[in-house]
Amino acid sequence: MVDEIKLIDRIKHGDRRALDTLVKAYYQNVFAYFYYHTQNRETAMDLTQEVFVKVVASIETYENRGRFRSWLFTICANHLRNHWKYGSTHDEYELEEESEEDMAVSWQNITDSTDLLNALSQISTDQRDCVILKYYYGFTSREIAEMLHIKEPTVKARIRYGLSKIAKLLRGDETGGKEQ
Repeated sequence: MVDEIKLIDRIKHGDRRALDTLVKAYYQNVFAYFYYHTQNRETAMDLTQEVFVKVVASIETYENRGRFRSWLFTICANHLRNHWKYGSTHDEYELEEESEEDMAVSWQNITDSTDLLNALSQISTDQRDCVILKYYYGFTSREIAEMLHIKEPTVKARIRYGLSKIAKLLRGDETGGKEQ
């Protein structure tokens, strides 16, 4: 991985190449985060570009107190929440059938599963946020709690209930159990 502290310092001093390097390092992950939530390639691309505009505009406020990745995904989570609140509902998006090349995202085989995408789309947004941040991006429950401004036990409960519902949906139980 790139040395983020040095890159960010260079960006703060106007180095466009450093900015390009940072964007290239995280673009795929941010795009995938939005794609899993919207299941729409164009919307995910738009949200990704909007987040990087926000990152560029607010990079001066980043203080190297934690991992840059946590700061970035806090921006992503807030941006997605605003997107749903001010412009869209989940029902407006239909699952797109896209090849791995189209998505240009390198994920483990299970993430390419249409069944898994469908199951993820059927759990609550709160649960989906926590599950994706934990299992696709490797954030700890504490980091997720800080990003989403909720308590750590709430994160753990959302993950537990979300995984339980996903498992039921993947087994073919259409109801998926009671949603928490």
